[in-house]
Amino acid sequence: MSSASDGNGKKGPMTGEVRSAALSHIGASPNRTLLEDRARVGQINTAGGTSMTLGVVADGVGGENAGERAAELTVTTVFDYCESTTSQDIPAVLKSALEKANERVHAEARRSRRKMNMGSTAAVAAIVDSCLYLANVGDSRIYLLRDGEATQLTIDHTWANEVVRSGKLSPEDANKHPRREEIVRSIGSEARVDVDLGIWLQGGEEGDAAARSAQGLELQPGDRVLICSDGVTKSRHNNPAAHYVEVEELSELTRGREPEKAVQEIIQCARSREVDDNVSAVVMEIPSGKLRKLPLAIPLIVAVAIVLIAIGAWLAFRKPPTPIDEVTQVQPELPPLPVGFAFLSQLEGMAELQTSGGEFHFVEVEDIIPSGQGVHIRTLGEESALRLDMADGSFLYMGPETQIEFRFIADDTSSETFIILEHGIVLVSSGEGGDRTFAVASPIGITATVSSSLMGVLLDPMEARLHVDCFEGTCVVEGLGRVSLSEGQYLWMNDIGEMSPIEQVRFALYAFSGDLAESPEPTSTVMEPTSRPDLPTDTLEPLFVPPTASATPKPSVKPPTPTHTQTFTPTITQTNTSTPTETDTPTETHTPTKTPKPTRTDKPTETDEPTNTPTDAPTNTPEATATNGG
Repeated sequence: MSSASDGNGKKGPMTGEVRSAALSHIGASPNRTLLEDRARVGQINTAGGTSMTLGVVADGVGGENAGERAAELTVTTVFDYCESTTSQDIPAVLKSALEKANERVHAEARRSRRKMNMGSTAAVAAIVDSCLYLANVGDSRIYLLRDGEATQLTIDHTWANEVVRSGKLSPEDANKHPRREEIVRSIGSEARVDVDLGIWLQGGEEGDAAARSAQGLELQPGDRVLICSDGVTKSRHNNPAAHYVEVEELSELTRGREPEKAVQEIIQCARSREVDDNVSAVVMEIPSGKLRKLPLAIPLIVAVAIVLIAIGAWLAFRKPPTPIDEVTQVQPELPPLPVGFAFLSQLEGMAELQTSGGEFHFVEVEDIIPSGQGVHIRTLGEESALRLDMADGSFLYMGPETQIEFRFIADDTSSETFIILEHGIVLVSSGEGGDRTFAVASPIGITATVSSSLMGVLLDPMEARLHVDCFEGTCVVEGLGRVSLSEGQYLWMNDIGEMSPIEQVRFALYAFSGDLAESPEPTSTVMEPTSRPDLPTDTLEPLFVPPTASATPKPSVKPPTPTHTQTFTPTITQTNTSTPTETDTPTETHTPTKTPKPTRTDKPTETDEPTNTPTDAPTNTPEATATNGG
């Protein structure tokens, strides 16, 4: 029997792998268009050899997509820090992880006026050898579900709770105050954060030292730990005396259900009462050591045997399959489309659509897809992909495990199609006309825009990088810096304005588009990157095998015209300061503001005090300037 100690002699039995699940939902309000909650749970091994089940719920604040970014950065940082630590002191690890998250969120908020008020709550639970450790900032909550009862283990860091605990107001007076729900602690709002390491078994009646001594709480077989955002348990907007999910209902909603089903029941209960906030839940369960549904074992075996017999009979008598190279898939003809709508012309695997305030539902080929704020599209699975066509000839490919917000489509009043890439990879085309653009924004504050043809974009949330492959036309990448890419060029930019050297586009990443981004035959050198003289020759493995080529002719990517002497050396002027200076015309594009149509100049942008500028720059250097966004 394995055991773990928290330094105070407490030990817990090891009863098997902890089962867990996490789920977030935007809520039921049609006025709420952003999912600013993040929920994540998983089994990790630290660099010091500790195995733990780690769960985090973060509820972001800050407007536009700043809250989303704060919550995402908080959750990612906590997991990254815990995986990299060698410390065996679990409470200290969780405290340091939240302090690191606070440092990163606060630093990013200071770099942009748009993000200056962003922050996030953070409720963290770690189970190590059946012992529970917590850390908390804000008003997300952690409950212990045991024997049909729910016990709150955290205290809310709200204005009302703080003045009551300090004895300044009675609970009755505090709950009448207009500031009662204000959060007094959050990740990123200040340079330093006060992390709560208490397990408050007495509901806050005990002192800080007693609450901290409860760290390493021994869990029993069958116990469940619930982490949730305040949207689950807050007072209802249409009935303040009640809550979207009552505490007494938590055990009932989860009893006898697998963690995946338990989080669904909690979220659905809140949504059925028209919750006006994002809702998130994480459930972590200590195995009971008993086989569930044992009486059904024999009928289940019989059922499996019947299914196997049926499959065998079908395989024996079915018609031999047609070789895949003999199959022809005909792309549906593009129908007349209303303004603001797209046509789903190709689909591999599964995909879902969510309209503003609604639920996700499956889509099929030939569906008409709307655009607009709060319209989300996602592909499901590692082999899923789709193509959307617009009336003006522009189109969008979404790769595996990708989600976008489909903001708007170019029309007579606007020349730009605009999406937000929330995660994954896309390939977009602005069409053949030179007056149209296709912009791809991201939660990390970077936007890539293509005019006069084809661009690939991949979001790496772990490194906060946006990768851009410019296959045709002109591509502009804007964040805290600004760079123009020409045909055949690739780079990445991160959320603090750092950029990679310009290299050759990566064709193999976009295999999900069929032959649209097909790699050209090897020829002479197209360009020489500025700081990496030896490019790798091995191509990357495709994300998945693309669907059979369509019988409908599709445009192909033309490789850039080779030249033996051309050297691309961008002129980059970049300002890295701890306190951003305001500019009259900031170049950073913020969602949902439309990105202006990029222009291409033949001369490099002149600056009064250029920095990092090579002394022997060629004459026809594409524009590449960086400004400090506000």
